[in-house]
Amino acid sequence: MRPSGSEPPNLTGQLLVAHPNLRDPNFRKTVLFLSAHDTEQGAHGLILNRPTNKSLTDFLPDHQLDALADIPVYVGGPVGAHELTIVSFDWVAGEPKMTFHSHLSLDQAQSLAGSGSRLIRAFVGYAGWAGGQLESELKQSAWIVHPTTEAILGDASNNGSWLQLMKNFGPAYYLLAVAPDDPSLN
Repeated sequence: MRPSGSEPPNLTGQLLVAHPNLRDPNFRKTVLFLSAHDTEQGAHGLILNRPTNKSLTDFLPDHQLDALADIPVYVGGPVGAHELTIVSFDWVAGEPKMTFHSHLSLDQAQSLAGSGSRLIRAFVGYAGWAGGQLESELKQSAWIVHPTTEAILGDASNNGSWLQLMKNFGPAYYLLAVAPDDPSLN
């Protein structure tokens, strides 16, 4: 519990994992990377485990993409469904820490694509919260905050990442995760 008057933690760079009871179809069984968070200004995130099964070339056929051509594109969220965002993630050598850059231009992404341990992903759409909205959802246990790991970001499909996280959280979460949405149909 925070002392009264203290600021809630800034969750930028963390993962938001949808609780198994979260039924909103936009976020059901999702793992989001929180790229910006401010209790007053709101938050911005990108869904990591909804691949479009297309690459950047499919979305930008008229551009010379070189090293970016095969970058996978994900559905980042329900807001701005026609916006394309390119993000780079870079792990600090020898530390469980990373830096990221979002809203990269094609030129910026091209220059970063060939360098070291950098991971580049593209997203159509994003998730957004108004000031205080995410904090309210966290109080309602809609999301589980989890540190970002290289393994989760590095899995190109991320199809099983949500269920694997539920297993890691323990048997109660895993049982909720595999339970049918409507038990009467079982």
